[in-house]
Amino acid sequence: MSKSSGDNAGKKSIKPDLSRRSMFGAMAGAAAAVPLATSALAQPAPAANAPLRPTGTGAPINSTSLDGLPSQGGNGPIRVLFISSYHPFDRENLFRMLDAFGESISWTHVEHPAAEHFFDPALAADYDVFLFYDAFAGRKIVTGPDGRRQTTYPPPSAKLQANLKQLLTNGDKGFVLFHHALASWCHSWPAGVNGSNAYVEMMGGAADWGLDLKNLRGKDYPRSGYRQGTEQRITVADKAHPITAGVDDFDIVDETYLCPIFEDSVHPLLRSSFQPTADKFAHAPNGANVGAGHAPGSNLTGWVKTAENSPIVYLQHGHDNNAWSHPSFRRLMLNAIKWAASPESKTWAKANMKRIFV
Repeated sequence: MSKSSGDNAGKKSIKPDLSRRSMFGAMAGAAAAVPLATSALAQPAPAANAPLRPTGTGAPINSTSLDGLPSQGGNGPIRVLFISSYHPFDRENLFRMLDAFGESISWTHVEHPAAEHFFDPALAADYDVFLFYDAFAGRKIVTGPDGRRQTTYPPPSAKLQANLKQLLTNGDKGFVLFHHALASWCHSWPAGVNGSNAYVEMMGGAADWGLDLKNLRGKDYPRSGYRQGTEQRITVADKAHPITAGVDDFDIVDETYLCPIFEDSVHPLLRSSFQPTADKFAHAPNGANVGAGHAPGSNLTGWVKTAENSPIVYLQHGHDNNAWSHPSFRRLMLNAIKWAASPESKTWAKANMKRIFV
């Protein structure tokens, strides 16, 4: 995730992607009023310690692809809606990771704002798990007559608010968020039951590398820090959880963050050897010190929690192919999807129900 400054607010630059694949994704998103489901064949998922299919091999038999790069794929029984937004990423390699799970999942990709249609419980019926990789959902960038770009953060529509609340209250879907998904709806989602941003409370943390974060649990935070290519030793904090099954402590080179994480609201799964403090974070291209003045952060990099009646998983790893091709990250991601789809996760969430939305 390249966090270069873009507009006057110091946001990440956004480059138009005019590839055939991007246009296909846009066309698929434009049809968001109609469920985009791939067929799921009834077959057992592989055992927790079964080998994952190697990167880039064996295109899924029911994938729809342009240039060999699927936007829908897999033939497994767990139906995953993969949601991204705004932030450019290495689609080939991330999609290959999803294809490596093709015997366990079938997946469909949709981008914001089209993705927001699928929060309608009626359209969500075709999916078991929502998988989020959607930095800056809710942000709008408009170019004025003078050519200057203006960034705004309008609140979500009343319909979107109601749909997400209903979806989480129903408790029949699983939600897995990873990496920069922590940067969505951090500024404009209305306050929940505790007076803080309800979407942030749903996630368990928040990040923005261009703007300060305001009134999160009554506190303001300097803009978040990011540090790419960070060598880390990841310790499994809960070895008994299904998401960490078959995963030992591991080393990884990945991007890490300095941002608010509300440990009191989550159940820890993973911790990093890297301790995030402001002095360890690089300078932004505009000269401002990323993370300057930020209190020391949490080294928690994976957790589960509940929001209303639904299970939530967050994995902080996943910046690029260093993570996506890493066997331990792949195991964690597949385990997270399988757990979020399971009846056990729904039972756990209902037993530990947490009010989020007013």
